[in-house]
Amino acid sequence: MKIISQETSKRVCDHMNNDHLDSIHKYLIHYGKISSFENAYMEEINNSYIKINYDGKSSIINFKNEISEEEIHSTLVSMLKEIK
Repeated sequence: MKIISQETSKRVCDHMNNDHLDSIHKYLIHYGKISSFENAYMEEINNSYIKINYDGKSSIINFKNEISEEEIHSTLVSMLKEIK
């Protein structure tokens, strides 16, 4: 499997932070079990997890399976759909 590059990670994180901050907050609350925070943003995405920085701390949210660059969008969308 092709490694998700730093360039792709930065592009995806910038996009998510600029256009989908509400989704990042939902990931942190639901998957990260962090219910209270002032600020949160996506810091990194790789084949295994997303890293969300909140209030100067980090939460690692592991994917069910390793993903490829081609699966980033569908994975993030399906994770959102799992949140009730």
